[in-house]
Amino acid sequence: MYNNILCQKEEQMALNGFFEDLLVIIQDSDDSAAKETLKKALHGMTDNISYIILGEEKTGKTSLLKEIFQDILDFHEDMVGDICEYRYGEQELATPLSEGYQKKFLTSENMKGISVIDTKGLNLIQNHSLGRISQFVEKCSAVFIVLNADNVTSVRTWDIIESFPSKKMVFFITKCDLFSENELDEAIKKVKYYMQECGINAPVYAVSKNNDIFMKNMSAMKDVRFYIREQLIGKNPFLDKQREYLNETRELLMQIEESFSLRKKQYASDAEILLKINQSMDDYMANHKDTIKNLVHKVTDQINENIDDYQQEIISKLNPYKIKERFRQKEDFMEYLNMVNENYKSMMTDSINRKTIEVMKGCLHDLEIIFQEAVGYFNTRENILALNDKFYGSLAASRKQIVAETKETVAETAKLYKTLSNASETLFMQVWEEYKKYERRIQNHHKAANAAGAIAGVAGGIASGRAIGSAAIMAAGKLLGTVIGGITMSGMIGVIGIGSAMLFNYLVKTLWDPKSAGKMEEATRKCIEQFQTEVAHTRTEMTAQISEQITTIFQKELMAIDGCFTGFRMSVNIDGQKIPMLEQKLLETQKLLKQIEMI
Repeated sequence: MYNNILCQKEEQMALNGFFEDLLVIIQDSDDSAAKETLKKALHGMTDNISYIILGEEKTGKTSLLKEIFQDILDFHEDMVGDICEYRYGEQELATPLSEGYQKKFLTSENMKGISVIDTKGLNLIQNHSLGRISQFVEKCSAVFIVLNADNVTSVRTWDIIESFPSKKMVFFITKCDLFSENELDEAIKKVKYYMQECGINAPVYAVSKNNDIFMKNMSAMKDVRFYIREQLIGKNPFLDKQREYLNETRELLMQIEESFSLRKKQYASDAEILLKINQSMDDYMANHKDTIKNLVHKVTDQINENIDDYQQEIISKLNPYKIKERFRQKEDFMEYLNMVNENYKSMMTDSINRKTIEVMKGCLHDLEIIFQEAVGYFNTRENILALNDKFYGSLAASRKQIVAETKETVAETAKLYKTLSNASETLFMQVWEEYKKYERRIQNHHKAANAAGAIAGVAGGIASGRAIGSAAIMAAGKLLGTVIGGITMSGMIGVIGIGSAMLFNYLVKTLWDPKSAGKMEEATRKCIEQFQTEVAHTRTEMTAQISEQITTIFQKELMAIDGCFTGFRMSVNIDGQKIPMLEQKLLETQKLLKQIEMI
């Protein structure tokens, strides 16, 4: 970037960074007035320092702009309308001409914060463009008036200049090399006289393309730029414009720092509690494989015991001699086998149910212990961040609501576990129906709460916390449904598989067949082998199915317990991500503020 004081914007960059960082810091705060103030300040930072040049045709306006701004931008004498405004843009392009006005966007970084307006000769310009030029002059930080040395008294030029509301002007007399020193002095006197008549107080600079005079111009241009910067636009124009906002935000920053320190303390306290909860749950989960193994072992032992009894009972009835003595027809024998099968199916179902309930009650008792340990940590939480905090009151309120709802959820879950672990077999089976009513009440409660809306700040996390928190109760209910509807049904299906109709038909047909009468012992042996093969296959399937279901139930229940703290965990983790970023932004704003104060 060329070291031209007309494009030095250090204070603009510092102010812009300061306001932007501060807006990020209070983005999730409750101070809407402060947010609005910062947005207005940032909007004000987008205002450009603008310059406009005026003069008649062939006075050298474009050449003069190049000399004043030098490497800042490249002006072209290819104006298609009356007015051409040069601005910064992400890509170079020109807007369509509209009523004599056109914008050209340049990608040069030097153009950021600057607007330069070139105009056609005042003697050629359309009348409808004069109104727009007058508006530009009113807003511009500096107005360059260019007069040809041989025509400094142009009536049209001075009539237009006199009509302008703003007088932030710098006069230039061009083509001075064509006149003697005395003639040039006379021209300057005339210009100053006309300026006095118009009430204009401004410097007059003589410029030329003559090499000797041009070397003098180089020094003169430094004076021109210095005058524009110091007298017209100001040494720190953006700082001057934003002085009021800066004073407000300086006080705002001090208040934020105080509130933020409390927010950090609240986070540190909550994070310590969450760490203990997580550690307690993680330790238990790390050992859950052994727990599951024991649960599965207890239930499968019961299954094996029932299947062994069933197998022994059926085999004892497969004596062909006794069959012929006891049953007149094979249909009677088939009916008898089905009756035995149904009786054992019912007995096995009841037996597996009892064992499953017994096992799950022990499981819930163990989970209740670890759950109460985690809840004990949670109940030690203290409220550090005040509900009436100017910036984080909503955050404190939402945390308080999350904590209250989490406590309610864990209390109901703990109560459910305690009830189930101490319940009789009959009560255990009945609790599920009662729970369905409770579950509907919880769902209706959450629908009403969600319809009422959430608190600002991290209140969005509250809704999630509610839904996920209640998942613990829901999952506990699903546990009962799975035990009663899943394992019970799987046991019944397994029993039906042992005594299938196809197997019984085979047994009856083989043992009742007169052709096999001479080979009764051989036929009986084959029947028993076939039956034992079916039983072994079913035993394997039932054991695997029960093992899978118990594993799934236990893991889901662990997740349900852990899910009770999801709302709290979510809010803490969000702050865990935000606080380091906000802390860095605070440091940056403090640094930028010191930088601004030194400008």
